[in-house]
Amino acid sequence: MKKIVILCFIFSICIFSGASLFAGNVAKSPEFATLDSIANKYEAVIFTHAKHASLAGRCGSCHHQHGNSESLPCKECHSLTRADFEKSVSQNFMACKNCHAGIDRTNPGMPGLKVAYHQTCFQCHRGMGNIGLDPKGCTEICHAKKEQIIGKK
Repeated sequence: MKKIVILCFIFSICIFSGASLFAGNVAKSPEFATLDSIANKYEAVIFTHAKHASLAGRCGSCHHQHGNSESLPCKECHSLTRADFEKSVSQNFMACKNCHAGIDRTNPGMPGLKVAYHQTCFQCHRGMGNIGLDPKGCTEICHAKKEQIIGKK
């Protein structure tokens, strides 16, 4: 009986040690992200990633991954569980700007980075203040408009 208890104890330690080693290898998402792709007109948006991730519940609510630039059916990416998404992050998850950098005449359905950000944000933020109703709404909550300096471009 003692041997069984000792073997179970050793087995448990091995299992928990392996799980903690695996958990240490998962890429951690940033608590904050700075979105500054239109920094020439607006101040950067300080995005609280941790807060948004907890509210969204699933990484696939905001993020998608197309692997080797191949288009997949929507459900292949947008049904990602948190564990699947974290696994993809640890395997060189692509930055949004890799695909959404600018207007691509060969792929007219692909939104540029600014449009992709706004489409994603508007899913939840439309109607907060004047967001989505008036361009000024974006400066009320997210973007601070840069001061126009007379004589400088």
